[in-house]
Amino acid sequence: MKKTKYSGVKYYESTARNIRIKGKTRRERCFYVLYKAPISPANSKKKLTKEKVGWESESITAESARDIRGQILANIRLGDGFQSLREKREMDQAQRDAARIEKEIEERENMPFNVLATKYIDWAKDNKKSWKDDNSRYQYHVKPVIGHIPINNISLLVLERLKKKLRHKKALKGKRTNLLSEATIKHCLVLVRQIFNRGRQWGLFDGENPVRETINADKNFLKAKDNKRLRFLTAGEARKLLNEIQAISSQTYNICLLSLHTGMRMGEIFKLMRQDVDLNNELIHIRDPKNNESRQVFLTPPLIKIFKSIFSNGFNKTDLIFKDRRGKKIAQLSDTFNRSVKKLGLNDGVADAQNKVVPHTLRHTFASWLAQQGETLLTIKELMGHKDIAMTMRYAHLIPDQKRKAVLKMASVS
Repeated sequence: MKKTKYSGVKYYESTARNIRIKGKTRRERCFYVLYKAPISPANSKKKLTKEKVGWESESITAESARDIRGQILANIRLGDGFQSLREKREMDQAQRDAARIEKEIEERENMPFNVLATKYIDWAKDNKKSWKDDNSRYQYHVKPVIGHIPINNISLLVLERLKKKLRHKKALKGKRTNLLSEATIKHCLVLVRQIFNRGRQWGLFDGENPVRETINADKNFLKAKDNKRLRFLTAGEARKLLNEIQAISSQTYNICLLSLHTGMRMGEIFKLMRQDVDLNNELIHIRDPKNNESRQVFLTPPLIKIFKSIFSNGFNKTDLIFKDRRGKKIAQLSDTFNRSVKKLGLNDGVADAQNKVVPHTLRHTFASWLAQQGETLLTIKELMGHKDIAMTMRYAHLIPDQKRKAVLKMASVS
């Protein structure tokens, strides 16, 4: 270790680090200060202390090391302030931490809901299978209304405004019908509640969850409404509808026939890949359906014929079977369905939404026909992928009388 011209300031030169100063390259210097300090507050006896100040590349010079040493000695004499480099660094860090916390508090108080929601979606990607649904609901429905609002300003009034806007929002751009369903609105508000709950766990929000306040103000706010579909098609209606659709779009026809013959949800059909269809065993393996449990459905001869024709064009096992015009996953069934329903007058004079023919009617028709043929509710439940038997009980009234009584007696034991 070499001396400098300043008392108590020394340095050593690195054998591995070089620095360029004033156009010349030399070995970099690391500066130290040496001073005598009391052993402890209770022991005034002094001992020689050596502490590292830092490297030249850290903007440390002999002069700055001298100034730091002088401040330490002055503080020791006065009994005030930092009395070692370690104490100085701790005090500097404490000041930086205090400034950071103050800034975080200020940012948290003014944090837009979108910042918290984005953190939630990032978390959901690694922790929720349904994160894509959360992201879609947030991006299309929630963000445009409250994404810019600071989280501390989201109140009962703001959420009521969100509900009002969602109830007047169209499900798809360019559609004059199909406003958002109450179920979708409910999912959006549940998502907002989850985002606030997660924000509290992360320490980003410490207030009362505003969605809870809204629930307290309106007990029916998140209460599930009776969304059971009542209408199902007769064989004649189904045949006419399929013929009308087939004349316009073969893909839409294939999708509708698949739903009618298997009870598959539209979302499940849109996600189908080549690897999911087992023609040898005449099965479709449905991956990760709504209740997070895989299931199988059975292919009818017309469906087998359709899939053989589709696959004759060559498919990789991970290729989507049904695609939109851009070759991407379908977001919603083609308007061909609605136009065909309108042309046939299937919804003429029908005011109740539960009695209108919509794409989901095909799935409902599949289950209704099974019930009319005398299939047990347990069989229908398995084929439909219902979470519990209570969801399947809506079809009990369609089962022939003798079997219906037996099923209802069984269902009463739970």
